[in-house]
Amino acid sequence: MTFSLSAEDQATPILVVGNPLPEINYTNQWEEPSPIPVETTKVLFISDMDASKIIHPILEKEGKGYLESKQAVLVSDIHRMPSLISKFVALPKMKSYPYTLRLVREEKIADPFPRTKGSLTLIQLKAGKITKIQIANTEAEIRSFLETQEKPTKPNR
Repeated sequence: MTFSLSAEDQATPILVVGNPLPEINYTNQWEEPSPIPVETTKVLFISDMDASKIIHPILEKEGKGYLESKQAVLVSDIHRMPSLISKFVALPKMKSYPYTLRLVREEKIADPFPRTKGSLTLIQLKAGKITKIQIANTEAEIRSFLETQEKPTKPNR
């Protein structure tokens, strides 16, 4: 038995703890392909301008290599941004960031990510599977998420 559903036939499932992060072909602010590395344990998702105003000052302060040192990536949904604003204002600014920003430029691609206006969605991963999803809108919450290390599991012998 095979089923074929188009995007119109079903609502996009929201990310759920226990499921893998969906594979999305991200590009970064330099227009290069930028897949999420296998070793990633933290995903910070920005869905609006207010959320970006919370995270960018933190990352600017921490500098180059900070996200990588935390096994974290930053994903930003910019598909609603007017193309002229994106091309002439936002992307030139993003190119000055000392960190990689994975961009969602097409409608519906980021629909599975839960979101709250003015907040970041923080997703914890373990072996590619989602272990925790939280919404945060303060520097303290975001820093706590980035600084917390998962306890490594001991191998069975």
